[in-house]
Amino acid sequence: MDYYVFETKSEADSCIGAINGSGWFPLVGKVLGKPAPTRTKTTSWVESATEMTSGEWAIPRIPESRLDGMGVLQENRDAFLASFGQDIRELASIDFPQPEVI
Repeated sequence: MDYYVFETKSEADSCIGAINGSGWFPLVGKVLGKPAPTRTKTTSWVESATEMTSGEWAIPRIPESRLDGMGVLQENRDAFLASFGQDIRELASIDFPQPEVI
């Protein structure tokens, strides 16, 4: 999975604020392909960044298909990437701290 990666938590928090404050949310779900406005809505992409084993901070990248479904214009995507997309990496579970086995 691709992630936006940042040196500091503050930078990652700015990215989350930009995504969640973009106007793309809330998202209305669908049932059998039809909008279901009375169902639970997605109100944000993520609540917080995840610290990596390297000490950097990662936020899952929004898939192009999801951006297409939300109707995000290419100019908005380009502007977002210019601000927050300097370090996009494919990461795996090994890149994140593993839970302790008791």
